[in-house]
Amino acid sequence: MARWWQLAAVLVLAVSTATSMAQDTLQTKCQDDLSKLSDCMDYATGHEDTPSAKCCDDTSETQKERPECLCYIIQQVHSGTQGVQNLGLRFDRLLAQPAACKLTHANVSLCISQ
Repeated sequence: MARWWQLAAVLVLAVSTATSMAQDTLQTKCQDDLSKLSDCMDYATGHEDTPSAKCCDDTSETQKERPECLCYIIQQVHSGTQGVQNLGLRFDRLLAQPAACKLTHANVSLCISQ
């Protein structure tokens, strides 16, 4: 029985390390997209009712070329990390952004279950 608990502990540690490494890789991969989407700050913080044309162009490009990065950004807001909280980004606005930009095939509601 003790060996089973040791094996379980090693497995949990391996999975959490792999998840952490995957997050770091995704963070690095998506850094440019996060910077580009700074054009969306007025919309994402609720200061504007609609996203700007530049915001929609950047969102469309990210959604087409790296949809995992669009999800990663939304997940960061959903998890409420301190850095995101300091920016004042609103989760509801990020979920609505693809529809507000009239992007087709962008179901970002699936991002929070990944």
